[in-house]
Amino acid sequence: MDVTDSAPHTAASPIAASRAAASRLRAALAHPPRPALQGLIALAIYLAVFIAWFALPLIKNLNVPVVGQNQVDPNFYVWAWRWWPYAVSHWINPLYSHQIGAPAGYNLAWATTSPPVALLLWPVTAVFGPVTSFNLTLLLAPPLSAWAAFLVARRLTGRFWPALLGGAVYGFCPFELTHSLQGQPNLTVNAVLPLMVYLVLLWWDGTLGRTGFVIWMTVAMALEFYIFVEAFAELTVLWVLVLVIGFAVAGRGARRKVARLAGLTGIAYAGALVLASPYLIYALTHNSNTLTRQQPMYSLDLVGLIVPRPDRVFGLRSLGAYAGHTLSHYSLSAYVGIPLLVVVLALAIFAWRSRVTRLVVITFVVIIALAVGPNLIVGGTQVVALPWGSLWSLPIARSAEPSRFILFGYLVLGIALALWLAAPVRSRLLRAARWGLGLLAIAAIFANLPTFYSVVVPKPPVDNPAAMRPVNELPAFITAGMYRQYLSPGEIVVVVSHRGNAGMLFQASSDFYFRIAGGFVNASMSRVDSLPEPVAVLTHPTRDRGKEFNAYVRAAGVGAILVEQAWAEPWTKVFSKLHLHGTTVGGVIIYPIPPPK
Repeated sequence: MDVTDSAPHTAASPIAASRAAASRLRAALAHPPRPALQGLIALAIYLAVFIAWFALPLIKNLNVPVVGQNQVDPNFYVWAWRWWPYAVSHWINPLYSHQIGAPAGYNLAWATTSPPVALLLWPVTAVFGPVTSFNLTLLLAPPLSAWAAFLVARRLTGRFWPALLGGAVYGFCPFELTHSLQGQPNLTVNAVLPLMVYLVLLWWDGTLGRTGFVIWMTVAMALEFYIFVEAFAELTVLWVLVLVIGFAVAGRGARRKVARLAGLTGIAYAGALVLASPYLIYALTHNSNTLTRQQPMYSLDLVGLIVPRPDRVFGLRSLGAYAGHTLSHYSLSAYVGIPLLVVVLALAIFAWRSRVTRLVVITFVVIIALAVGPNLIVGGTQVVALPWGSLWSLPIARSAEPSRFILFGYLVLGIALALWLAAPVRSRLLRAARWGLGLLAIAAIFANLPTFYSVVVPKPPVDNPAAMRPVNELPAFITAGMYRQYLSPGEIVVVVSHRGNAGMLFQASSDFYFRIAGGFVNASMSRVDSLPEPVAVLTHPTRDRGKEFNAYVRAAGVGAILVEQAWAEPWTKVFSKLHLHGTTVGGVIIYPIPPPK
């Protein structure tokens, strides 16, 4: 071939290739993937973003108890993730455990053990242990919640990218991420809530029949009951209110359909109560004291909607100090940001004629009214008592935290953002402005989110780097099975450690080889240090307290005290004064309790 003939072909090849690529891109945009494939793509994106941005340290330490080890909740759930498979496989009552609070045991009917999650992860727990299954729960819960909200937004808008951002508002909201870092899966396993909305949409457009709707909604409601009873109670209130709002905003032709929806939902709710009846009957016949959460700290301060966390104020010290001193962490975890509130306002102004818009906006206002609790609080000041405030004094609501209603608000906000971005706009400038505001709303939320880097990779004190201790790894006494050489099966022990709820963590990791005296179940039934009272008060020992301790360990049948070596001070001195002699082995100090003379 002549060189002059090949030159034009060579020069044109990149141009032809780029044109072909552009043609394929236009074809892909014109014919997007099917909804099912879009859902898989969305889930993959959420999971990748969550791991890379927030949870990379967690995925590198899946078998290590690293989250919230200075708190009691995380290790309670590690214990619960092992307890349910253990109780089911041993045919014992899962709602009462003699393994903790020994010898009497603890009633678990008024504790949140989230059995659906624990049983779902049973295979992971059996192979890798409860710590891994617990960490996997924290890793998967936000992306799955975002994906479930994506399904709702995608069904409403028919658009992928608006739905993707809308799902992110719900799944990666400050409420979700804050409680993930606190190790509270009962507050982070939230995929069921948007899936209920998805079922309503499927029924509304005729994709799902009446029977299928009732069956699936019954299952979803029952699952939510067992995951977190308080969320189920809040959901009950919202179902009623949203159906009333929907009936009010629907046209004459749609009101009958809303009434049918209310009837089918009522049937599903009754079915869920039937499925929950074994738990309910046991709980109501074995009542326990519950906390009353009427203090202002449990309510949403309206300023918390727009003021970020103290460490995320971009150097504005006065704003950081204001947030730190004025807002409780309950209000700080309800941050929405000004841009997203502007989206809701703009949607109300420009699309109020849409019945869906009216339903979304009014529902969000109602949710905020519930989240503020019995009194309107602005900037730490109780402005006025609200007319519906007395509802929070009802027995069923006294122990609920009003600010937790904000979770439903994030779902509504995610839907609102998706509707805003998907609305047809002729002008490219207006379209760019819409997306600019939407992306700014997402950026404002993401900039305020905590990450697992802060809890998994802690920094030693600046003035004492040597004070950093290997507190995350379980002691070899547990991991290497050394406890079998020093303890008898079923022996009652007291575990002393500044690691939160260490006794329940050790017990779950040893497959309930020994029983523990103490353990934290909830603040109504147990001490926050998870220790029995006669042991806890020894931090300030007196002669009388020493006598009470000796009487207690003998009456309770305690066979040994286990002190985690990383936190041996000041306990070694305390037990030495009580004439107990310890043996150091595998990261713990064992103090056998001598038999009575």
